[in-house]
Amino acid sequence: MSVFCILVLGGALVGILSGLFGVGGAIIIVPLLNMLFSSMGVSDNLVQHLAVGTAPSTMLVTSLTTFLAHVRMGSMRWDVWKKMLAGIVVGSVAGALFAHRIQGQSLELIFGIMIVVMAVQMIMGFKPRPHTGAQNFYIPVSLGIGILSSLTGVAGSLQLIIFLAWAGYAWCDCVSTAAALSLPITLTSTISYIILGWGHEGLPEFSLGYMYVPGTIGLMIPSMIMAVVGARLAHWSKLPADMLKRAFGVFGLFVGISILIKAL
Repeated sequence: MSVFCILVLGGALVGILSGLFGVGGAIIIVPLLNMLFSSMGVSDNLVQHLAVGTAPSTMLVTSLTTFLAHVRMGSMRWDVWKKMLAGIVVGSVAGALFAHRIQGQSLELIFGIMIVVMAVQMIMGFKPRPHTGAQNFYIPVSLGIGILSSLTGVAGSLQLIIFLAWAGYAWCDCVSTAAALSLPITLTSTISYIILGWGHEGLPEFSLGYMYVPGTIGLMIPSMIMAVVGARLAHWSKLPADMLKRAFGVFGLFVGISILIKAL
């Protein structure tokens, strides 16, 4: 029961962050699942695979809820979504295949590096200047983000937002479009990890491949509910969103560094 309560609270926080900042919440979800699987006695070599395999499934409905909330508020770029969709799907499958073939410690190291980079981006509040030639990079960027997102269990929203801001789109359009693009990332990654982990020895009970169903449910439901709250807060002008984002970035930096120390 205590584990389930922790998952519910973590899911609620992830939902708010997703709606407010367009961040999928892997900074919280993956370490939380990592600790859960370690306490359950899962093999060290499988812990990170289960964590990054379960994380996308928990963010799937959250991404959908966030996306729908922003669409109702009038911010969405379907033209960009269509151009980046194929690269996102192919990259997500490739990332899961690569993760399946490497050791858990290496996978944890890659995740730690990714979290540190994301945290630094949030702390610096990096918003690139618009560039008219960004359309030439839709395919390679979508492939790269798909691979890294699936490999580390993140939704790729922050990286997508930075790229779309560089392409010259309005901030709200960037957040909502990134949430929409995170849908194929989380869906493709979830299916890939279920297939790749199916029948693997040492997986805990109630697992579908590398996806741990109780963890998915415990995190998904509260995050789905609170994503709407986060999206509304994103449109509230009185909220010091930049300061909160930097504070969360500092937290993420400590998490990332601790993961790197553990992996090394």
